[in-house]
Amino acid sequence: MHLYLYFILFYFRRKDYTFYWEFDETICSHLQENNLKSVKHVHICSKQAKTNSANYFPNATELTIKNYFKTPDDLISTTLNRVVPLGKLTKLVIECYSFPFEEIIKLLRFTPNLNTLKLDLLSLNQNSLQLIKQSETFLYVSTTNKIKNLELRDWCRLEKIQLLIDLFPQLEYFKTGMERKEMGQIIRYLLSKNNHQTCHLFFLCISGTPKICLRELNLLIKLENLLDHYFIKFLHRDLYLWW
Repeated sequence: MHLYLYFILFYFRRKDYTFYWEFDETICSHLQENNLKSVKHVHICSKQAKTNSANYFPNATELTIKNYFKTPDDLISTTLNRVVPLGKLTKLVIECYSFPFEEIIKLLRFTPNLNTLKLDLLSLNQNSLQLIKQSETFLYVSTTNKIKNLELRDWCRLEKIQLLIDLFPQLEYFKTGMERKEMGQIIRYLLSKNNHQTCHLFFLCISGTPKICLRELNLLIKLENLLDHYFIKFLHRDLYLWW
């Protein structure tokens, strides 16, 4: 019954494929090679990876990871590269609260053409922030990645925002939650970085915020002359600011 459902899903959604290492070998013999080539978006749902994969999706450009999976011996990047060509990916979505940020940075080293990154949670110890920023992998990724769109389903404090801006200097669109008491400080920092031409950010979405923040943020920008020309809008509990 399970195998039959996978066939139905694959037939009607040829551009998308949900991948399980547990069923990989069973399903592989029933799939044509050109079907694998048609897949553009791979969803990996397993919690345990196998050393080898029978399925390979050579033209996939999007990857969604549902769980933080364990690998037998190799790095996560090595294991994933047996399923999708990491160098071709333009979009990566990690829907997992337990995926270590250090592992995400290591993975980004092998996805040089990534344009969009979506994360559920930025799990970081305040004491480890400086060590992460000084690591060789962080410095390498910060100078080579092309990420322009970042969405984070988490509430970020200023220290995390600073880390992300340093890691993604090409960033243009950023969506995240913020503590209301820190919002002013964060906005000052982001617009200051922008005014000094050290980042490319021009579109910000603050998610899950009260409507009063629209008035507060608008007043802050005007009183402190943070921007000359900008647009601001509140929609469905999200606050949008672009300039």
